[in-house]
Parts: sequence; C-alpha cells; structure tokens
Amino acid sequence: MDIRDFPLAWRWTDKRYAVLPETVLAQMKPLEPKQANEIFTFSLGYTGEEGLDKNQFNISAIRTDRISKEEGSRWLNQQQSDPSILVTLSWQPDTAIETNWGIFSTYWTEFCYPASDDLLVWSDSNEWVLLYHHEEEFQFGARS
Repeated sequence: MDIRDFPLAWRWTDKRYAVLPETVLAQMKPLEPKQANEIFTFSLGYTGEEGLDKNQFNISAIRTDRISKEEGSRWLNQQQSDPSILVTLSWQPDTAIETNWGIFSTYWTEFCYPASDDLLVWSDSNEWVLLYHHEEEFQFGARS
C-alpha cells in the first residue's frame, strides 16, 4: 500500500493539516490491514490499566499540551537518541505504519492528535515503548 492510500494520509499530505516532504513520505510504510491487526493485538501486551505496564517498564512521562513541538522533539530524542532505529506505529487494529525514529520524533505532532489518538510506538528490539495518550501525554517505557 502506498502512503497516500493509508487511512490517515491526510495528516501528512493535505495542506489543511501538514504536507511532509516527499523524502519523508517515502520512508513511511503503511502495513496492510491484516498485519496492522496482528501488530495492534501484539502491542496491547505493552499496556496496563493506566497506560504502559509498570511491571514491564521504567516509565518517564511528559504532558504534550504544555510543550512546543521543538520541546517535544527534544524530550523524545532524550529518551531514544538514534534517529535511524526502525519503529512501528500502531493507532488502531487497521492502522499501523513503519518508519524511523527520526521521522517520528521530528514530526510527532503530525502523528499524535489530541483528543482522538492513542498511539504506541516501539522498536524491533522491544527494549522500549512510547505511548501517546489522547489526553496529551507521552509515556516512554524502558524495559525494567
């Protein structure tokens, strides 16, 4: 599937919201619905009753409604400093993409919409997970 066919593509391709550079869009790979569903089901194992599972992770958190886009990017990069790490982003059972941490941490406001999105982001190593909660909070969990 091409990124422009992805259900959330308007966030990155519509001038009313944001238009990301073609070089960035080319590095965003949508997952097919069946694979997105498998990923979503898998990702539920990272969460507990109040966000990330505190038995699995040491958690750092920050409110996103009180910070600028630049401050948010800085905080994200303090949690994970390697921009080349491949990450999976999962919103719902049918919406997931793969990209790299640098793209996510730079354009996080285009991936995380307040009041509507709960988003999990993690690397293939499963050493850490990031939760964006629709009430405008990031939780970054590093394995205990």
